[in-house]
Amino acid sequence: MKISILKEISQGEKRVLVLPPEVQKLVENGHEVFVEKNAGEGIYLYDKDYSNIGAKVETNRKELFKSDLIVKLKSPSPVEFNLLKNNVLFSMLHHKQNPLSVYYLGKQNAKAVEIESIFNPAGERLVDETDITGEIGVLYAVQHLKKIPQDSKALILGYGRVGSGAISMCNKLGIKTKILRKQEYAHIEHFLSGKDLVINAIAWPEEERKNNRYIVTSDMIDLLNKGAVILDLAVDFPNPIQTCRPTDLANPYYIERGKTHIGIYGYPGLVPVSSSERYSKQVLPLLLKIANNGGLEKIAEKGSIGKSISGAIVDPRKQNWKKLKPREKKESFIE
Repeated sequence: MKISILKEISQGEKRVLVLPPEVQKLVENGHEVFVEKNAGEGIYLYDKDYSNIGAKVETNRKELFKSDLIVKLKSPSPVEFNLLKNNVLFSMLHHKQNPLSVYYLGKQNAKAVEIESIFNPAGERLVDETDITGEIGVLYAVQHLKKIPQDSKALILGYGRVGSGAISMCNKLGIKTKILRKQEYAHIEHFLSGKDLVINAIAWPEEERKNNRYIVTSDMIDLLNKGAVILDLAVDFPNPIQTCRPTDLANPYYIERGKTHIGIYGYPGLVPVSSSERYSKQVLPLLLKIANNGGLEKIAEKGSIGKSISGAIVDPRKQNWKKLKPREKKESFIE
């Protein structure tokens, strides 16, 4: 197959999804790999690092989008979607929260493998950095505190994988933590009082978002200590904390009611070298399975990995794509 690996164009994004060691494996399997010029410069990788192992460096984006398989980390921009044509996109997509992406795919007669939706039979994501999200989120948040970690108190909402990463880092730093449990929501004001850091790790259900329901309302923010930080790791919008809204790597925080709010789409992007290395290793067997199969045709019959990939295929023809219309983004971008 012809495979193109794109440079990420989101502001502040430095990662690249596939690194030279994994690209070399694709080349060794007989595939023609094109890498966009300067795709890895944000993590100290240069074009020669790719060309030396058999990839072809390409400067023309339109040419890159002529490949059979288009590989990138972040969901494409509208301009990038319009460059697709009868091929397969391998990237994050979040299509259920972003149905317009399905419309764009249908318009270009393309399909996608939504990498955040590739699960093994046990329900575990095969491409996953939610633990990094929790850990690096806390490390970034403490830079905005006016206290050393050992003098700080944190309240954590949620204790799934992303929450566990946050809890682990808080413990390593010596932050005194309280994990809020569902039965304690009714007493949220008591638990907010005197806290320096509030961490949301709850993936807020769609029904709660649609009805603008909150655990922490705007007025409750005043119960926190002066200089407190609110760290939203789930990045749902709306979410359990009324004053939260999404931010990005270029503009990662804002101040509201005197409190610093952080809600970055793609926290692992704060550590782009580590994040890229992990993602690249995770996606290699998936890319090889697709490429060696010649595409997505009957991929579900190609072992457990093939079945996992099949479950993550977004086919606009099966979703009545022509009737999908733009609507307000309400995405959850937990990586």
